[in-house]
Amino acid sequence: MNIGRRIRPRKLHLRLYSQVKVPWSLETPITPKTVTDILPHFVQLPIEEQDTLIEKHPKLLNVQLQIMLYSESDSLKTFKFICKYGQHLQSEFIQIFIYNLLLSNNLKATTTLLHQLLHENKEFQMSNELWALYMDKVCYMGDYLGATMIYHELVDNVKFYEETSYLVQTNNLMPFLINESTLVALAYIFRNNKDASRVGGIIQYFRRFYSFLRSQYIYKSLLILQIESYAELGDLEQCLKLFTAFGFNHNQSDVKRNRNVQAGWENIHKRHEAIQTNENPLLYKDSKYDLDIHQNLLAEICNTELFNPIIHRNVYSSSKTGHNPVINGSISVNDLPALETLITEKVATMEMRELLHLTKMSHQSINLFIVAGLCNVNKPHMALQYLKTLSHIFPTISRKNLIKNQNFIRILHATQDVELAKEVMNYYRDIHNDYINVQVLQA
Repeated sequence: MNIGRRIRPRKLHLRLYSQVKVPWSLETPITPKTVTDILPHFVQLPIEEQDTLIEKHPKLLNVQLQIMLYSESDSLKTFKFICKYGQHLQSEFIQIFIYNLLLSNNLKATTTLLHQLLHENKEFQMSNELWALYMDKVCYMGDYLGATMIYHELVDNVKFYEETSYLVQTNNLMPFLINESTLVALAYIFRNNKDASRVGGIIQYFRRFYSFLRSQYIYKSLLILQIESYAELGDLEQCLKLFTAFGFNHNQSDVKRNRNVQAGWENIHKRHEAIQTNENPLLYKDSKYDLDIHQNLLAEICNTELFNPIIHRNVYSSSKTGHNPVINGSISVNDLPALETLITEKVATMEMRELLHLTKMSHQSINLFIVAGLCNVNKPHMALQYLKTLSHIFPTISRKNLIKNQNFIRILHATQDVELAKEVMNYYRDIHNDYINVQVLQA
C-alpha cells in the first residue's frame, strides 16, 4: 500500500466553471434526495456559473426550482418558471408548488398549470392524494373550469378519443374511482352552469361502477340534476323524456322486495334466456388463443372476472318482466324547481286539451308539476278540473295513486275562494273514502 498517496472521494470537479467541488454525478437521476445533496454546493456558485451549468445540464433546473420553492415569495415567478421548463422538471417538485397553490385557494392558477402539464408534458404525473385534494377544493368552491378538467381527466379521459380502437368501447383510462359524493358535487357544478351533457357523462360513470340499489339516493340526485340541467336550458322535450325514465325508476314500493324479485328472476331464467338468445355460446379451448386461456385461468385463480366492456351493468328489467323500480320514495315538486319554472312558463297559455297531451307525453307524475304551474299563474280552478280529468287518461291507475296530496295542498294554498276549497276537499274525500290527511287538512 502506498501510504503517501491520498485517496480522494468520488466527486465531480466542475473546474471548467468554478473551483467549488460539487459532490454529485450529472448522470445520476434527479430525486428529492439528490437535489438535497446538490443544493448546498449549487448555491455557492455565482449566478453566471449556475446559468452556464443549467444550460449544459437542463435537469439542474430541478435544483433551481427547489431554491425558488424555499425562498421565492412571488408565486407568479415560480408559476412562469414551471410553465417554461416543465418538460425538464420532476413531478415531485412540481406537486409541491401545486399543493401550495391549493392551500392558497388559487384554483384558476392550479387548473391552468395542470392543464398545460398534463397535455404538454408526457412525463408529468400527479399523485392520487393531490388529485383528491384538488377535487375537494373544486367541489367546495364550485369551480366550473376545475370540474371540467376533472371530468376530462378522471371521468371521461380525452386521451381515449385520440386513438381509434374497435376492441375497447368504453373509456379505460381511469387512474382511480371517484367516490359517489364527489360525483354528485361535480354534477351540481355542471347543473349550475347549464352543462347538461357532462351531467349525463357523470351518470354514465356512476352506472358503470356503482350499484343503483345500494346507492339509490345518490342515483336519484344525479337523475334530478340531469333533468334540472335541461330545464335550465329550456329543453322541455328532453326534460319530459328524462322525467319519464325518472318516474318509472322511482316508486314508493319496497326496494328490498324488488331485490328479492330480481334475484329470483335471474336464478330461474338466466340459463333459459342464454340458450334462447345464444348470448353465451360454448367455446372449446381449442378455438381460443393461448392468451385467452392464460387470462381466464388467472381470473379463476383470483376469483374475479375479466374486464368486458360489452357487459351492461345495473339492468333490473327485461322484456319478460314488468318494470322493476330501483329508487324508493316519492317524487316531490320541491326537488325539481327548474322543471317547475319551465312547466309554469309553458302551461300559462295552454288549454285543457294541451295540458292532457303534455301529460300523456311523459310519466303520470308530471301532473304534480302541471298543477303547481297552474297554481303559480293563478289558475287553481283549472288545476282542479285537470285533476278530475286525469283518471280518463290513465284508467288503469287508481285515483288514489294517481293524484297525490301535494296537488290538493298546492291548490288550497293558491286560492282564497271558499267554494273552491270546499270542492277540493270534497273531491279529496271522494278519492280517499272520507279520510283526510293531516297536511291536507292544515292547508
